[in-house]
Amino acid sequence: METNFRTTSPRRALRAALRPAALVMALGSVPALPALAAESDLGGAVSDAALTTEVKARLMANDVTRGININVDTDDGMVTLRGTAPSEAAKKKAAEIVLAVEGADSVTNALVVGDSSINPQTLTAKTKKAGQQAGEAISDSWITTQVKTRLLADDEIKGLDINVSTTDGRVVLAGLAPSEKIRDKIIVTAHRVEGVHSVNARALQVEDSHSSAAEH
Repeated sequence: METNFRTTSPRRALRAALRPAALVMALGSVPALPALAAESDLGGAVSDAALTTEVKARLMANDVTRGININVDTDDGMVTLRGTAPSEAAKKKAAEIVLAVEGADSVTNALVVGDSSINPQTLTAKTKKAGQQAGEAISDSWITTQVKTRLLADDEIKGLDINVSTTDGRVVLAGLAPSEKIRDKIIVTAHRVEGVHSVNARALQVEDSHSSAAEH
């Protein structure tokens, strides 16, 4: 549940007061540049980026909020906190720290109280990281190793001289199989490895037919 803590800073109040004057000057014959410049200077006194940096620094410096998974976003002086907090007290303290920073006009406290594993942001990051690792893991060399490992683990196939190579997920099998049944089993085993797109078994021959061809 989001908790909103809002306050109005002197900077924002002054900016609001200057806007009507700037509008009148723009509509009249008096140049509005001085007033607009003054408002620009006030608005740029504390940029959103600087405010975000300061908030993060103070959260890290505080004993209660140090080490907590907190994401800080700032838009026109309005700060939003997302992430996890170990307790309601820590969540409240984080909001208090934000409001104490010069230029922070308001804070939306969207921190979730609980373990960091329940934080949607954390879960998304973990899922993304796992996906990246999986993508890196399923390389051609990984596929070749997995195919060879599975062939060696099969009692009917282990011991056979089967060559395995992989290019862009396409596995090429070469060697001799004692029967058509075993040859088919080798091909199916290769197909079942994750990341395999196709299996080329033209060079995988059956031993009996090979012998007959040699005799003729």
